[in-house]
Amino acid sequence: MKVLQLIDSLDAGGAERMAVNIANALSSEPVISYLCATRRTGALEKEINKDVNFFLLEKKGKLDFMAFRKFFKWVRKEQIEIIHAHSTSILLAVLAKIDNRKLKIVWHDHYGMSDAIVHRPYKTLKILARYIDATIAVNETLADWSKEVLKIKEVYFLRNFATLAQESKKKTFLKGIDGKRVVCLANLRPQKNHVELIKSFQKSIEHYPGWTLHLVGKSFNDEYSEMVNRVIADNHLNNNVFLYGSCDDINNILKQSAIGVLASVSEGLPISILEYGHGGLPVVVTNVGQCAEVVGNQGVIIDNVTSELPEALAGLYEKSEHELKLIGLRFRESVQKKYSQEAFINKLVPIYKALIS
Repeated sequence: MKVLQLIDSLDAGGAERMAVNIANALSSEPVISYLCATRRTGALEKEINKDVNFFLLEKKGKLDFMAFRKFFKWVRKEQIEIIHAHSTSILLAVLAKIDNRKLKIVWHDHYGMSDAIVHRPYKTLKILARYIDATIAVNETLADWSKEVLKIKEVYFLRNFATLAQESKKKTFLKGIDGKRVVCLANLRPQKNHVELIKSFQKSIEHYPGWTLHLVGKSFNDEYSEMVNRVIADNHLNNNVFLYGSCDDINNILKQSAIGVLASVSEGLPISILEYGHGGLPVVVTNVGQCAEVVGNQGVIIDNVTSELPEALAGLYEKSEHELKLIGLRFRESVQKKYSQEAFINKLVPIYKALIS
């Protein structure tokens, strides 16, 4: 069975990490595993297993017909049977199926604004849905939406899983004091709510000096990124809040951190929370998407960042380093039990087999 994971880029985002994780996991199964980045490579390329067949298409724009032909030719040459398309790469997957009717298409829906699903544009997706053989959704809301709006019959809810690569080099060295670092793994996008996170963090340290906030995630050099930088500068937080951009040594970063936080206004099932779990960090997260389900009783769940986050963080600041580690270890045990690679693959492979049987 030859299966291709299709993703737009290998930037360090949630959908991108899942594409790489799945490709790597399948390489140890009775599957010939492929991974294609349609536009560009990125930090995650270094995490691709040597047994995964990687192809960089370098598509320019949405309608790059030369790239389309190149992709169709490559898919036929490699005799790909299933294209597992992540997020917006579904368009190219569908075009490949129109070119080669033998292909089976699995669409992995990572839509991060599932808490505002009623506003999701769907006209183009409804046209593409005619060619989708199965959908995998990262939470139940998205699964129901695919059934009800897109009318896709084969829809599966599979929980994300995360792995932490053992990096050969420690590249990122966090500023601040050991044992007093709060980390947020999130690309600089409005839904991640960095601005309110920074303001709430500032309130949380009024009586707890020494604590610092570390923002790890890609900056898109846009208006939102400028806003984040402006909030840090205007509130004189240059010695308390630090930006690192996209990093590929997440395990190393988490080892230097004491608390993990996510202040998103909407999510699917964020990989960052699973990474906090694998890193053994106590967490504070907003009650969006599947966050509350992942954390359960092993962390702090808040509904309002502005009114609740300062107190939630302060409550963790008051605990000893030993107490924080115990909380983090319990969360790690919960994540590794419920959100494992093995559990995910054991559900995914039968879906593939059913499509080509």
